[in-house]
Amino acid sequence: MINNLPKHIVRLILLLLFSLLLALVAKSYLTDPSFYEYGHYRADTIPELAAGEPVYKGSVYCLECHEQRKADWSEGAHVAVQCEVCHGTNREVCLNPNQEHPESPKTTVPADTIRLCTTCHLALAARPAKHPQIILGQHPFPDEETPQCYTCHNPHSPSNMEPAGEKALPLGITESPAGLAEVVSKCARCHGKQGQGRNKTPALAGMQADVFIELMNNYKSGNSESKTMIKFASRLSDEEIAGLARYYEGLPVPAPD
Repeated sequence: MINNLPKHIVRLILLLLFSLLLALVAKSYLTDPSFYEYGHYRADTIPELAAGEPVYKGSVYCLECHEQRKADWSEGAHVAVQCEVCHGTNREVCLNPNQEHPESPKTTVPADTIRLCTTCHLALAARPAKHPQIILGQHPFPDEETPQCYTCHNPHSPSNMEPAGEKALPLGITESPAGLAEVVSKCARCHGKQGQGRNKTPALAGMQADVFIELMNNYKSGNSESKTMIKFASRLSDEEIAGLARYYEGLPVPAPD
């Protein structure tokens, strides 16, 4: 029957048969003998992985050397978050290619902490309402450039976020010039409800009024590297700056750490 087929069809059939035979030989030669022992994977992988050095070791391993961080972390909202969630997001961050701890005792995190933190704290409909969440375009307040998260939040012991839609008003504001309470609420997002400062943001409480006004005027003129403060100060009137200066000058100076 095959003799009755055209020559080019016979050649095509022979080529397909040769290719099939070559594939079967290659499969037999290249497939690991243990591949189908337990299923569609290489069975020898299991003892190889078990014999390897663990890449992630848990917070117990980390806190043996980082006592200061342990104090903050163990009492904060992130106590359920393992250290390596942030410090081990990729091999270059915490562990080198040889799976060894870095020689420097100072661990690092990715430079873009916004991307890191929003992995858990970006507002999503599926997340529980009680879980702290933000909308990037509205945080820390609308129309402002969003700074890196650690600017206002201690990553090891973050403060509780204000409920959505509520003002983070500092204690003691009962009567204030028109619009001042709203402005102070924005200052409090980074500088604390009592102007005590938070992490890398400086304290405002007890600052002399003339010093405060000079600083804010420098921001208004663009004489600063802080784009956030330049934008914020540019929207304040001289009266609002003077009111803020008087308010923060009257707050008690925070006690040193």
